[in-house]
Amino acid sequence: MGRALLDEVTHYAHARGLDTLIVWPSERSAPLYRRCGFEGPAELLEQPVTPS
Repeated sequence: MGRALLDEVTHYAHARGLDTLIVWPSERSAPLYRRCGFEGPAELLEQPVTPS
């Protein structure tokens, strides 16, 4: 089911000309993403920027 869902998301993104999909995987979901072609760092970090 997970692979089918990611295939649809990838198809949707490709059809609309997007060039990158980014996910923040949990330990449990990371293997699925890797099997579906996602690669890169194991974890992405973000820092919200708030107005001062």
